[in-house]
Amino acid sequence: MVMTLGMPFMALATSHHGAHHIVHHSKKKKATRPVVTRPVLAVLSGSIEAHSLLMPDQPYPLREWDGSLSSLRETALGRSVPWLAVMVDNTTLYAACRDGLVQTYPAPSTPQPAGQSPCGIQAGEESIVLAWDRGRLGDNAPDWGDFWDIARHPGKRALRLDPRGTLEIALMADGVAPRDIYGVLSSPAGIDRAFRKLDQLRPYLVWWKTAEEASRIMNSGAALMLSTPYDRLADNGPRASFAVQWRQSLRQKLSWAIPRNVPPEQTDAVIKMLRDQTPLHDDTQDAPQDGRNLGILAINDSFWAVNFDALQKRFQSWLTAAP
Repeated sequence: MVMTLGMPFMALATSHHGAHHIVHHSKKKKATRPVVTRPVLAVLSGSIEAHSLLMPDQPYPLREWDGSLSSLRETALGRSVPWLAVMVDNTTLYAACRDGLVQTYPAPSTPQPAGQSPCGIQAGEESIVLAWDRGRLGDNAPDWGDFWDIARHPGKRALRLDPRGTLEIALMADGVAPRDIYGVLSSPAGIDRAFRKLDQLRPYLVWWKTAEEASRIMNSGAALMLSTPYDRLADNGPRASFAVQWRQSLRQKLSWAIPRNVPPEQTDAVIKMLRDQTPLHDDTQDAPQDGRNLGILAINDSFWAVNFDALQKRFQSWLTAAP
């Protein structure tokens, strides 16, 4: 989906150094420019429909994307330059920065949050919440313990096909307080505990990889309860009757990143725009105003920067292991 906001679109020439094709003419080789596409800012799926982007006057159209590292890799290594900047969660930003898919740039003179990546500019936060089918389960909000209680609430459950967030949810369902989650996950025994908890749900789980898939699960009624980015509820069809539980939801920091194939003459202008007129994501308009007792868990980017590769391998092994 593309949406133009702010000033009229300002076209900028794009190029990709080293990308060319050969045209034979009078035995001479002539390089041509790469395919030019209309450059946009890529934002998280669902954020436009949910009106959760706070945008001052900025000149570029917006396009939603699925948030996956594979999509970012394909775009950043492509011959065309469809995205001038992309909104990404900070744990994915770490991997993209490590793999050279996005650019680094000098830090601004103003103070930055602790741990801010050299590849990222602050872009807000998103929430992962527990959603349940009110038409089948009623109006009483379940918690993550109820999510695991198949005997009382029979039906499928849906979680993100990723250890990030999923392991934290499993431990909260097992009674670990949000403040203690990363202390528990930092030990082999704590990791084993999270996977044992997932074992209990294995026969009842369906998985989503992207926010669009979470929406399809709700619209089809394929699960009684699921974890989902909050924005996706704005995309529910008329037959979906899902409601949200904010207690023990997860908050993920977001950043803007510039793909590696954006040429230098455009990079400087985009950095200035993002710093001076930053489009920010904020999906908490409908959250309870008093969040002190909600036990909201902030995703620990530092923990995942160190541990993602090992826990991803463990997660993949668990998925393919015989039940």
